[in-house]
Amino acid sequence: MNEVISEGFCIGCGNCEAHSPTCFSLEENKLGLIEAKLIDDATDILDLDKVCPVISEKSEDFFNQAYQSESLAYKKEIGFYRNVYAGFVNDEATRLESSSGGLTTHLIEELFERGLITGAIVVGASPESKSRTEYFIARSAKDLKQTKKSKYHMTSHSDIAKHILKSSDQESLAFVGIPCSVKAIKLLGEEHPEFKNKIKYTISVFCGHQKSHSFTEFVAWQMDISPPQLDSIDYRIKKTGGDASRYYYKATSEEAVAERRVDNLKWMDWGLGLFKPKACDFCDDVTGETADVIFGDAWSRKYSQDYRGTNLVITRTKEMDEILTSSHKRGLVNLFNEDASFVFATQGGNFRHRHEGLISRKVFYEKEGLWFPPKNQTRMARYSQNSSRNSYYLDRHKISQDSHEIFLKAKELNDLEHFWKTLTPQVSSYYKKSVGFSQKLKRLIKNILRRA
Repeated sequence: MNEVISEGFCIGCGNCEAHSPTCFSLEENKLGLIEAKLIDDATDILDLDKVCPVISEKSEDFFNQAYQSESLAYKKEIGFYRNVYAGFVNDEATRLESSSGGLTTHLIEELFERGLITGAIVVGASPESKSRTEYFIARSAKDLKQTKKSKYHMTSHSDIAKHILKSSDQESLAFVGIPCSVKAIKLLGEEHPEFKNKIKYTISVFCGHQKSHSFTEFVAWQMDISPPQLDSIDYRIKKTGGDASRYYYKATSEEAVAERRVDNLKWMDWGLGLFKPKACDFCDDVTGETADVIFGDAWSRKYSQDYRGTNLVITRTKEMDEILTSSHKRGLVNLFNEDASFVFATQGGNFRHRHEGLISRKVFYEKEGLWFPPKNQTRMARYSQNSSRNSYYLDRHKISQDSHEIFLKAKELNDLEHFWKTLTPQVSSYYKKSVGFSQKLKRLIKNILRRA
């Protein structure tokens, strides 16, 4: 646990504080990253290695095995699952208010409607600062309004977890989070049976990686709203026409409201990994293997040409599958059957970076004698190293980590230009390698086709 914190691998989930509240606190550091802090006079430190998702011996495989009995298929990159769908809600207004197809919110609404849950643990804007986020318990479908749309921001569930652990109320809750958060919640449940009994459903959303608060400031600053001025941000606004990936950001201050289409902002390429927590580069769970169901964007030309958005869905339990298919039969949603190849097609870059890229980063850290979180050997054995892309992955990792301190300096100077000037040489070098690899791949494919 000392290494997790001192080496910058804390993901800010809050499990340590929920598990040992007298020993740890969660803070946002100067870089905008949420991290655990050991309280100076802490004495009663419990078995943190069992609840920390970064170092726990219980890998995603441990929790995914529970779905085997209800599964209809298995892929090593996905785990046990029932079905893959693309889909969206049929209510036009609801769909437009959502990040993609609106199915995540619809599923929670159905859980409320059927009386299956007393609340949903979800992320919404913080009342204290709308440019930040926090977990809260939605007690009805009406409470879900502020939770819609993506929120590219680290969020701790420690306060909610502590509340549930202390409460004597009989609860039946759904937890919604990115894959590492769902894993964290399940690890906490393994150590606290009363907590596990209250979390009836786990719902995940696809995550390329988390972002520090600096990403939010970076986006707004490009729209001429500086970090001290920023009040709130909307990460997903849809406008008529065009591709679903060409959505807009909207930043608000007391004096101004600014909107900009994402492809008209600089360095929005998710592969660059700007403002990424270090732990994300050692996470290999692309498909939310510990969750009952996972939702994301169907980034495929087959669906993305519709600006209103379409979900990619992977179900793991019979109950989750039945709720969604029932809604389809009732005309509330549209579902289209897909298969594993569709998951790989829409998440190809994520798989490559998380799997073969993980090998590259692990080898580099071992060579340099650097500490990194222990990785499950069974899972690591599934991945293959691509030596031709080693430097490509390592460049990404360095850009990601350097971006934190460089942006902090830009804020101190009140000069965004400092960020561009300082990081541009690295980014330019990275893109030259990226284009070079892409061209080589295209030539290879052409040669194979000629021989066929």
